[in-house]
Amino acid sequence: MDAQSAADLQDDFTELRVIVDDNSQRLARLGRPLERHARPGTASVIGEIVARTSETFRQLANDLKVLQATRVDDSLDKLVAEKKRIADIVRSLQGVTGSLLAATDWQAPSFVHAECSQAGTQTGRITGTVNDYKRDHHADATNYERCWRQAYIDAPLRFPPQVYVTASGMAAFSTVLTTLATEGKINGPILAGQACYFENKLLLEKFFPGLVHYVDEMNTDSVLAAIAELQPAAIFFDTLGNTEDVAAPDMERLVPKMIEAVTRPTILVLDATGTATSYQPLRNWPRGPCKLNLVVIESLLKYHQFGFDRVSAGIMWRTGLTPLGLFGNRMHLGTGLVDASVLALPQPNRKLFDKRLRRMSRNANLVARALEEHAKTTKMTALAGVAYPGLPSHPAYEWMSKRNFQGSFLVFKLKPQYCFTAYYKTFLKLAVDEARKAGVDLNGGSSFGFDTTRVYLTALYAAKHATPFIRVSVGTETLVEVERLITALTRAVDKLAYRLPL
Repeated sequence: MDAQSAADLQDDFTELRVIVDDNSQRLARLGRPLERHARPGTASVIGEIVARTSETFRQLANDLKVLQATRVDDSLDKLVAEKKRIADIVRSLQGVTGSLLAATDWQAPSFVHAECSQAGTQTGRITGTVNDYKRDHHADATNYERCWRQAYIDAPLRFPPQVYVTASGMAAFSTVLTTLATEGKINGPILAGQACYFENKLLLEKFFPGLVHYVDEMNTDSVLAAIAELQPAAIFFDTLGNTEDVAAPDMERLVPKMIEAVTRPTILVLDATGTATSYQPLRNWPRGPCKLNLVVIESLLKYHQFGFDRVSAGIMWRTGLTPLGLFGNRMHLGTGLVDASVLALPQPNRKLFDKRLRRMSRNANLVARALEEHAKTTKMTALAGVAYPGLPSHPAYEWMSKRNFQGSFLVFKLKPQYCFTAYYKTFLKLAVDEARKAGVDLNGGSSFGFDTTRVYLTALYAAKHATPFIRVSVGTETLVEVERLITALTRAVDKLAYRLPL
């Protein structure tokens, strides 16, 4: 077996073991609250399900322990299959864990009772008109928010940022927009990156018609000139664009310059879904007050579920000095995340998380470099090039190459005669067929950050806000699997070249 692939698998087994052990520990802590606060019949039924689920987790932990001790000369395909088997079970049970932990709790828990509480395991921790309606807020969300902040935001020697979990990334964005609109923060033009996610652009234009001005966020000088001219009330950027060019603005240089350029109170809203922990805005931020105020949103459907894609979730956070009532607006809009979904999220773990990002970045770089070289050296192929910030040909390479993570998705640039929806769809089918022949898994589907690579026709219905493109969202495959994946994708784009013109 390839030594690097063996090391990859060991890291995968370790990641799964940590998640399995965490689920086991959380279920173990459920026993005493069930006995104390649930009706006897309910406690018995839930306790039996907890016991069976816990036993499954114990078996999985033992399987992983055996796999971690397996000699590296065993079959790669066999070990990969075992990893996928266990990961799929853990993914399925992740939702079960969340449901069990919240099974006896109520969305409107009681704070006093005559005979039997209707607060479940949170009995004794509910105060009337304070935390007795979970649509407003609840302890499970608060606990996750605290852990998320400690794990994923680098904010040394600062007043802690305020973190709020939401029902999705779009729920976070819409909550921020509503807050800006209802609190009178938009009293001037808005500056937005042209590579912002197309649905975000659509909402921006609906909330603030006639006020949105787009700028090329890859051109730092143009951004600064636009700020100087417009002095916007708010600025919206994606730290890594989910677009055909995979725009990656030079945030480390841009943010300090923005702080210098604004002369009035301005809200900077960053969508950090594409970069996750690899870009930390507070490293470029002054510790004292300044006129630029920071809000960050992120989808938790992508990287933060360790490939499980178990529940829809998002996060939004602001610095302690940013004057926005995100908490209150999340409450009034009902955009918070329900308790069982919060409890189904893997617990924040920075060490595992960053290692996972590095694996995906390595794999994306390998695929991007191989396919770009293929486009340069092969005449009979439909591929013209690849857009990926880890490639020297990408305009963001100068600064993105200094990071440990350049993103996990890349865009295939087809030759002009193949830039039609019918060819895009044909490529997706060819890619999956070739992957099957090459002995590697590949899925057609949206999103990114999963274990298994996906291909997708993105922004097909984005209308004027984005151009459709083929996105390859690379997974956490072992090195041997990546080589097979490259073979499959290469063969697919070559076969597309032999298709009859439209």
